[in-house]
Amino acid sequence: MEHAPVSPREASTLVQAVVTASGGQCVPVIRTPSHGVEWIKWALDSGAAGIIIPMVMTAQECENIIQRAIYPPRGQRSFGPFLAPYADVDPMADVTKYMKDRVKEVAIIPMIESMEGVQNAEAILRVPGVTACFVGPYDLRQSMGLPGGDGEEAAYLNALQNILEAGKRNNVVIGTVGATEASARRKVEMGFRFLLTGQEPNFLVAGAKSTLQQCQRGMNAARTSNL
Repeated sequence: MEHAPVSPREASTLVQAVVTASGGQCVPVIRTPSHGVEWIKWALDSGAAGIIIPMVMTAQECENIIQRAIYPPRGQRSFGPFLAPYADVDPMADVTKYMKDRVKEVAIIPMIESMEGVQNAEAILRVPGVTACFVGPYDLRQSMGLPGGDGEEAAYLNALQNILEAGKRNNVVIGTVGATEASARRKVEMGFRFLLTGQEPNFLVAGAKSTLQQCQRGMNAARTSNL
């Protein structure tokens, strides 16, 4: 949702469709546009397995997110998960089951994607309730005055290493972007535990291009054999 014009209603429908189509094998996670209580509430009430929150820069911001995402007594999440049972393949699923079981497994994943966030990584990842952390390389590099979404600059690599080390000390897994074979291998070797490999439009374009190329090869082969 952060960089796409997807409404809360559409996001809820997508969450339920992914769970149903995969037979419960895929668990959708929603990336909200902001830290706002309304976005966190809508995302979790859809039945999503978790939320990714952009631009978390301080421990206090992270604590505020936890408060909005977790029910009392730890947090202050407002009650209303009435759509959540529809993101469960169990035909007996209801709000009671959600509150008893599924809500305990909700993932809360702050994004560190600025130098301020890097400087506060230790405190951010120490906040109780944080499940994992995602490093946004494009915004991080922009905040450092660097171009693109990856690179070998010492300052950038040091920033990534600082976050990874903070994750180890606080038992929080760290993820980032790894959109190519070389990038994915390098990030795993560095210590990242999960990767974003691309976006839906890119997958659609790649699939369409592959299909078109296959058809063109078939047409060319048929023309050659008819000569």
